[in-house]
Amino acid sequence: MRSTFTSRLAGLALCAACAAPALAQVGLQRESWTLAHTDGPADKVGGIVWYPTAAKSETQHFGPFTLKAALGAPPRPGRHPLVLISHGNGGTDLGHAWLAETLATAGHVVVAIRHPGSNYQDMSAKGRPVYFTERPRHLSRVLDQLLKSERWAPLIDDRRIAAIGTSAGGHTVLALAGAKPQPSRAALHCSVQGRGLAEDPTMCLQGGFTKSQPAPVPDGQGEPVDRRDPRIRAVVADAPLVMGLAPESLGGIRVPLLVQYGARDDNLVPRFHAEALCAALPKATCFRDERAGHFAIFQTGTGRLGPPGLDPAEDPDGFDRAAWQTAAGRRITAFLKEALR
Repeated sequence: MRSTFTSRLAGLALCAACAAPALAQVGLQRESWTLAHTDGPADKVGGIVWYPTAAKSETQHFGPFTLKAALGAPPRPGRHPLVLISHGNGGTDLGHAWLAETLATAGHVVVAIRHPGSNYQDMSAKGRPVYFTERPRHLSRVLDQLLKSERWAPLIDDRRIAAIGTSAGGHTVLALAGAKPQPSRAALHCSVQGRGLAEDPTMCLQGGFTKSQPAPVPDGQGEPVDRRDPRIRAVVADAPLVMGLAPESLGGIRVPLLVQYGARDDNLVPRFHAEALCAALPKATCFRDERAGHFAIFQTGTGRLGPPGLDPAEDPDGFDRAAWQTAAGRRITAFLKEALR
């Protein structure tokens, strides 16, 4: 998984502090968007915008999440790279606040949305094909509104836009980069004809499928759906869900891609997901951590948030999530610096 791009990235990561500009403070603003549909009611999408500011960041508490930001502070003038963040199944726009803060201090505007139908308050898309096709559309439609916003558009360099996603969010951003959602593939994986129920059971369970209640065998493969957004110039896929993407479409990803995953991921078994993606895209920058599980990128310090095996606060024995995130923050920042230059 090496290339000239990867070599330059390694150099940047090693010299992240060399002649670096002073880090910004972090501003934070809650936002909401109404995403209209032609064939149904509009989606109400909530989210958070982090951005560089001169105001002093202070400790903030939002439920179990502790952040460092200046609420509603005036942004630092100028046009900044934009990063969109897509959470995983049952997640939240606060789940990767540490990463948003890291990127904002490096000069990015960062927008994390709460996906309707697959967040901790609303799982109405669970097990439905719309789960795979609508998630990337949410991000594209929010991006439309950001680039028209009187408040945010003047702060965004529309030539430097990236997307980061974890788990189902990884599927989401890969679709924006050119891979095509194919919901029937995920259904087949979790049917009696697939391998998922025996070898990738937690992925199937997230869709509501078990050995006693398998997914229906799909009637045909179904046409892959194009959700590419050419405004997205770079993508980071963390522990990505890949079984819902047409395999032949993975080669359609032409933007710089960083894939990171843990060898001890029991939620999305790497050989079906991240490793299959890296094998299909040998020029991608792929980072494998032998100690990490599925939730390494999720915010630290929240306390328990779910049952064993599905708790995003849970790590494999001996894994240091805080240390991993420090290294991952440097890695992702260096990747975006190179990819969006």
